[in-house]
Amino acid sequence: MKLAVVKQSITPDTPVFLAGFGTRDRKSEGVLDDIFVKVAWLESMESLVVITLDALGGDRSFVTGIKEALREVFGLKSEQVLINFSHTHCSVFLTGEASEGRRGGYSLGQSQWPEKDKDINYAEDIRYFRFIRDTIISLLQHCSQNLTEGTLLLLKGNSNAGVSRRLMTEEGLMFKPNFQAETDQDLFVLQLLDSQGELKGLVFSYGCHPTCIGPNMISAEFVGQACTELEASFPDSIAIFLQGCGADIKPLKTVIDDRFKSCTVEEMREAGVELAEDVMRTLSKSGALKLTGSMQTAEVGVRLFTEPWGLTEMLSIVGDETKTDYRRRAARRTADAIKEGSVRQVLPFTITVWGLGDGFRIIALEGEVPSSYAISIKRIFSTMNVMVLGYSNGVPTYIPTGQILKEGGYEAEAFVLHGYRGPFVPENEWIILGAVKEAEERLHIPKEE
Repeated sequence: MKLAVVKQSITPDTPVFLAGFGTRDRKSEGVLDDIFVKVAWLESMESLVVITLDALGGDRSFVTGIKEALREVFGLKSEQVLINFSHTHCSVFLTGEASEGRRGGYSLGQSQWPEKDKDINYAEDIRYFRFIRDTIISLLQHCSQNLTEGTLLLLKGNSNAGVSRRLMTEEGLMFKPNFQAETDQDLFVLQLLDSQGELKGLVFSYGCHPTCIGPNMISAEFVGQACTELEASFPDSIAIFLQGCGADIKPLKTVIDDRFKSCTVEEMREAGVELAEDVMRTLSKSGALKLTGSMQTAEVGVRLFTEPWGLTEMLSIVGDETKTDYRRRAARRTADAIKEGSVRQVLPFTITVWGLGDGFRIIALEGEVPSSYAISIKRIFSTMNVMVLGYSNGVPTYIPTGQILKEGGYEAEAFVLHGYRGPFVPENEWIILGAVKEAEERLHIPKEE
């Protein structure tokens, strides 16, 4: 096994319009803390590259642009590259040079939310994409030239850093803390050690929305603060956070009585410290699993489907004064797309499975994925350790389960915000779970001689 880990700040040097909250009405007003791109290169017969970005997400235009560049420069196939977004709501949403695969509805160069897609100028987004692309290439070149013999150790703990934000009441589904909901509280920690046993990288995964704070300042949020704390404890290493299936999970720190609040910056940092402490407790456990043997990859693409809404249903949202301006504006754009015949009806969806030896899988799902997907997948693969990630290789929209679609709520209704003609159908859940099984069957992991 060979490995290398490196990072670099990607903090914009001028004000940008931050994604994440529909109430924002101006560009950013400073930097609370830097945002980063971090890269880990693992090599054992096959090369695997992990890229994490402190961003709300990225669309297919961005992901395809990055992966095509890495294929041209390093010969890396799509399934060898895992791009994961931390989903901090104090950062930008990323797009690429190509209009194909662009989510739309936002530009980091805008000063307010656009009324129509044609009003958006992507010039600043494209410049930023090129900067990030070139930065990633430079980091990977450094990794390829500085690969060192090493070892991967896996530990599994847990954390209660997050809580479900979906509470069913007699009045219907409420956006409130639900401590009774079954959620994925697994905290996976990977240690990347060099040949002398020195820690070079610390990769940890948990599923939770980084939405402690709401100021109009750039920040990696509480998960970035956790990385800062861990790097202070291990000065010669780089801490990398992988976002799990946290689409319906809010930080525990934001709970006050029976509702959610916006935290102070100090409280956000406390949440990061507490998550780092959970990582440290996991590291103190005995019985770390040494990951040996070959590394294998598989990637499966499926299509997810929507209900055949028409113009009438979409215009009803436009005219509903109980809805937010942000939602009504998005519905107007979607209504225009219905009129033009260009509305999105099907969502291409990518599933990546990595096998690191016999007993460990990383399963990466595209989009904003609720916690119950991780629970279902882990039940399917109950005989091995499985890290399930959302927000990977693109963040087009929420991916609701059948139960969420039945109950309603924000996760079920977000299709409007991202230009889809109607709600996603419940059968998509089984399409995804079936494709995960298919991807696993494509893996062939020979045992180490």
